[in-house]
Parts: sequence; C-alpha cells; structure tokens
Amino acid sequence: MIDPKRVLRALAEHWALLEPLCEHFDAGTLSLVELRNQLTAQLPPQSTPVDVTALLDQWIRLDILVPVAKSPNRFELNAQIHDFLAYLRREHRLGLCLEIEAYLRHLERLAGYIQDAFEVRDGNDLARQLRLLDMRVRDVLKKLGNDEQALMGVAERAKTSDRQIPLRQRYAEVLATWDEYVEPMIQLVAADGAFEQGVRRVEQVLLKLLGEQQRLGQLVDDDLLLRTHARILEMQTTAQLTLRKARELLLPLREEARRHNAVTRGAALALSVIRKKGIDAVPQAAMPLFSRPQSNFLGSASQVEAYVYALARFEAKPNHFPKATGKRKGDNPRAPKTAREMIERCEQSLPLPDLMTWLLEQEPEGATDELLYWFSRLSREGRFQRDRLERQVYLTREHEISISSYALVGRPNG
Repeated sequence: MIDPKRVLRALAEHWALLEPLCEHFDAGTLSLVELRNQLTAQLPPQSTPVDVTALLDQWIRLDILVPVAKSPNRFELNAQIHDFLAYLRREHRLGLCLEIEAYLRHLERLAGYIQDAFEVRDGNDLARQLRLLDMRVRDVLKKLGNDEQALMGVAERAKTSDRQIPLRQRYAEVLATWDEYVEPMIQLVAADGAFEQGVRRVEQVLLKLLGEQQRLGQLVDDDLLLRTHARILEMQTTAQLTLRKARELLLPLREEARRHNAVTRGAALALSVIRKKGIDAVPQAAMPLFSRPQSNFLGSASQVEAYVYALARFEAKPNHFPKATGKRKGDNPRAPKTAREMIERCEQSLPLPDLMTWLLEQEPEGATDELLYWFSRLSREGRFQRDRLERQVYLTREHEISISSYALVGRPNG
C-alpha cells in the first residue's frame, strides 16, 4: 500500500507541474515523449533529462501516473487522484440522471433492510443500516451540488464562447445537456415521478420506526432517526432546487437556439427560391406586390416567427399572364394586337426615361396584369439597353403597385 503522506507530499511539492497536465489528461492519455516535452517546458532551464526521468519515476512509483492497459508507453492520471485534483481546481463534471435513480433504488432497499432489522429486534444491524442510509443520502446531496455547479459551467461556456461560430455549434453542449440530463430529471422529480415515490417510501419507514420505538421501546437513538429523516427531506428540496436552477440557466439558451434554427431555415429557403426563380417567387403574403404604403416598423418577435413560418410552408401558385394576341372584355380598341406592334411603338419613343410611366401613358385604362406583362416583355427585349431605377409607386386603373422600373435606350449597332 502506498503511504498517503508520500503521495500528498508529492502532490504539494509538484503542484505547479501537475496542474497544467490535468487539462491534457482531461482530453485523453499522454505518451512518454509528450510527458517529457511538457515537463521540460515547465521545469527551470538548468534541468537535465535525468531530472525529468527521476520526476516521472517518482510519479509512477507513487501511482500518480498509471500506464494505460496494453499501451505501456502511454500514461494517465490515477482516477482517484484525478478526481481529487479536479475537486481542488473546483472543476465539476455533469453526471447522469440515471445515477440519482440508482441511488434511489438503493435507498429503498436500505429502507427494507431497516424494517427487517427492526422486526427481528436487531439493534446493531438497525444502526448499521441507518448509517448506510445516511451516507447514501449524503452521496446524493453531493452529486446534486456537483451537478448544479456543472450546469452553471455549461451555461457560462455557451455564453462566453466564440461569437463567430454558428449558434447551433456554440450551444451544442446546452442542447445535449438538456436532452440527456434536464429532461430525464424533470420526469424523475415530477410529482408522480420515481424520485418523489422513492423518498415517500423511505420517509414512511422512518416515521413508522419512530412511532414503533415509542410503543415497543428503543433499539437505536431517536436522534439518529430524526437526523436521517431531516437529511432525506433536504435531499428532496435540493433536487427540486437543482432542477429549477437548470431550467433557469439552460431553457433561455435552448429556446434561443431553436428560434435561430427556425429563422435560419426559413431564410435559407427564401434565398434558394429567389436564386432559382427570382424575386417574384417569394410568397405574396411575405412580400406583396400590390400594397398600400406601410411603415418601416419591423414587427414583434411573434410576427417575425409567423413570417418565417409562412416562408417555410410556402407553396408557389402558377401565375397566368394574358397572351398578347388574346381578346378580353373591355379591351381598349387602341391596344396593340401583337408584341411586334408594341415593340415598334416602344422603339419609336426611345429613349424612355421610365418604362412603367410610358406604359401608363400609352394604356391609361389598361388592366394591371396586362401592363405588368408588357413591362416584363419590353424590359427583356434584346433590342433595348436597360438601366434599373429606384423602386417607386405607380397607380393603374385597378391597383397601386410598387416596382423598380427601367430606363430604356436603343442598343448601338454592330
């Protein structure tokens, strides 16, 4: 057996060298060459390779460093020493919710042993089982305290991580912690959950034992029973407070990541539709073509979410433009019958400072869809050279439309 005094003396003497190595051992094992390089960089310049070798030999003899199974040239920190150093460095690692459930099952078994020992009037076994119960309850309290500190560390790392990386990557630990710890903990600590039921069973055994001792005579000191009962109630309260703290810390971050993911998906979908089919493919509900003047107010968070939801669920409807040669009821008799006539008329009017204004002058009684068809047809005509104008509002016979018009000039020959 290794002398504890020698181990503690070595830890105190070489703390400046061991503390930086803890971070490396948290990530995995280290080879002998890596250990030598790390120590050489931390030791004074006058240290020799012999000093490094002597230091490593001492740590191996004291079981501070342990060879990895089937890899004798790789080392890791002794598990107990690693936990001890993590405690000294105030590090907290989040455990599993299943550990608490396993502790509860064990507490229920101990309550059964306590009841059996009292029924056979075995005072020594009863006192031993009560001490074990008290120790296990303290283990649960210690684990809950450690988990709460670890949850605070998860939230702090998410808030202080690099802002340049995507939000889902920054909050990956938060989302995993919520799914793997907080959700199971919510089910465990619920009013009808296993935690409350287990605590109630153990509490009933202790209270029954107190009443039976007063009736049949004492086998153990009542103070031991009362202290154990009080510690169980403390465990119940601590579990609820830990869960509440976890929800306060992680729920806002989780909701932020979920909202960001919805906005990102909706924006990516809208951009892909615009790239493939143009701006006219954006849903009319999200960006209406025929509209009244509106303010520049962006809207509340719920309105933004509704807007993104509309983008994500958008299904395009076909737009049918009228044919240039078709006849419609109420057509102006001056309207051109073919695209050639309209193009020739446009050529004769060049240069056009504003195509949409020219169309409204030519067809003041024309239908809105008819005007938009000629606007699209003439602006894409290869004989004309176009320059986009600023968006403005135009009044047709039926609607008020907001559109970016074009200035048209003839293309130079050649």
